[in-house]
Amino acid sequence: MKKASLSSLKENNAALIFQSLRINGPMTRAEIARETRLMPSTVSYITNLLIHKKVLKEVGSEDVSRVGKKGILLDINYDDFLFIGYDVGSAYSRVIVSNGKGDILYSKRFVSEKNDKLLKQIYENIKIVKNKFNIIGIGMAFPGYIDPENGVVIRSHNIDISNFEVKKVMKKEFNLPAYVDHNTIMMARNLISNNSHKEKDFCVINIGPGIGVGIVSNGEILRGYKNAAGELGHVTVNPEGRRCNCGKKGCLETESSSKAIVRNYEEISGKNLECEGSCESKLVYELAKKGDENAIKAFERAGKYLGIGIATLVNILNPEKVYIAGGVSNGWEFLKDSTEQSYNQNIFYANKDVTVEVSSIGEYLTACGAATYAFEKYVREELIP
Repeated sequence: MKKASLSSLKENNAALIFQSLRINGPMTRAEIARETRLMPSTVSYITNLLIHKKVLKEVGSEDVSRVGKKGILLDINYDDFLFIGYDVGSAYSRVIVSNGKGDILYSKRFVSEKNDKLLKQIYENIKIVKNKFNIIGIGMAFPGYIDPENGVVIRSHNIDISNFEVKKVMKKEFNLPAYVDHNTIMMARNLISNNSHKEKDFCVINIGPGIGVGIVSNGEILRGYKNAAGELGHVTVNPEGRRCNCGKKGCLETESSSKAIVRNYEEISGKNLECEGSCESKLVYELAKKGDENAIKAFERAGKYLGIGIATLVNILNPEKVYIAGGVSNGWEFLKDSTEQSYNQNIFYANKDVTVEVSSIGEYLTACGAATYAFEKYVREELIP
């Protein structure tokens, strides 16, 4: 087994301290040592280093009644470390500026361009934000097959991009460190760091033009061999179903994604939705809210296959909870009954208590996860010698 280097140990220790402070708020060095199970001397060394780097700051003394010297409380110096979180989607993209704690100082949602225009759009939006804020780094989320270690989007068929070297390009264009990962993994990262989500084993299913899942096991992202875990959208749920972009038939993506819901409606109603560019499930949702039976049936059909997909996932992984997120989750009121019925029909009895619910965090879930990821990576890779 390869021994960890001194540098990697310091990186890991700093990450532990950083995560503990972010979850628990201001803490003394003694409290950090107890929480992280690090030696007090190690905590003192790392925290002093991070104070010198202005990542941490002293925020007063602990409020205790015991006799003796009170400990100094430390907290993360969020406001001096601003990061861009960029969620690149096939239909819509979102850009935020966050201080790493999750506070959003700037946000923008807009229709995504296609192909080369999309890259130009990315550069323009980052330039606008960089001119307004003192940005330290960039976190970017893409759909598709991502190489996070080298910062490359290997292939994203939903936005027609291949071999986009994000890390190199952002350094060259903006002289900023950039970190990239799969959009659904960024969702999972946000849920891990959010104080309202205490589960150690959970999944978050991102339902939009594609369907992916972020898998968290014992509080850690489960990536799989070559970082390809989580492609729930390409699990076959209907062998007689539609042809998928991946080449197979009846993938969950062809039955329950936003595009699938539009096709469901058009097939059931015999009508073509009139819209500019690609039609979205939002249009079907608006029709369903008005009582259109065909629109309601389009969601119910999607829910039937979504329930099969979720049951398959739960039967294999046995998470504590499954969160539903992404644009299609806005139509959960019309998906819920058929999804739960199908889910209950296909779930193994030992998993009956695994709950499925819509994430309470809003549409900037992925962008916030990207910004937080950038903050964490920056601390580990740029600040620790």
